[in-house]
Amino acid sequence: MPAQRAATTLAKAASAPALPRYAQIANELIEQIVRGKYPIGSLLPREIELSEHYRVSRHTMREALRRLTDTGMVSRRRRAGTEVISASPPAPYRQPVNSIDDLLQYGEGTNVRVLGRERVKCDAELAGFLGCAVGDEWLRVETTRQQDGDSPPICLTSNYLSLELPGIERLVRRLTGPISAMLEREYGLRIATIEQSMQAVQLRKPEARVLQVKAGTAGLRAVRRYFDASSRLLEVSDALHAGERFTYVTRLQRST
Repeated sequence: MPAQRAATTLAKAASAPALPRYAQIANELIEQIVRGKYPIGSLLPREIELSEHYRVSRHTMREALRRLTDTGMVSRRRRAGTEVISASPPAPYRQPVNSIDDLLQYGEGTNVRVLGRERVKCDAELAGFLGCAVGDEWLRVETTRQQDGDSPPICLTSNYLSLELPGIERLVRRLTGPISAMLEREYGLRIATIEQSMQAVQLRKPEARVLQVKAGTAGLRAVRRYFDASSRLLEVSDALHAGERFTYVTRLQRST
């Protein structure tokens, strides 16, 4: 699978710092609530008790509880404690797609992080995937996408970009948002067609580490091919999503 071929890039990403300690604690408390350790209507241990249990400062524990409160799963009241009011985890990222414009706007409200970039010469497998000749060169850009700076990545993506686009390597170095938006903005072109395919996968250890889930977790692989008005292939993206963290929504209507 081309998205899993960039072992070197993934290894570098796997060595990146983990979530902040307060976020780790908040996620653990969410799991405990979902599993029923703290049922609806019960109180979590006091802040000082949780601080001692997790061996963190009161400040760190307070931030973890604030993050937990933001999910809507608990309610904090002074002198009353932290009460569990919902056993449902936070809603996953939802991607509503009803048109090409919706798909191109996907990610406008998220943060893109470039993990690595390199020119790749296509072997038979990659050439078949990209629909080009063996030996052709493309620019591969590995990225993650997050809702905010502290949240786990929504997806890990291998983006393949045509080197026929002048200056594409320079532009990628400044990338902060969706690649498709950058292509339209910088080259004055219009993406006219997007081919999309999806399949269920099990996340292997390298990509699971980057997505901050366990190896073997169910995932969604989404492959998209972006063409301009002359049917020239500009970009192929091969994205892996943690299934528990991503919902794909499509609204279909019959023509009258």
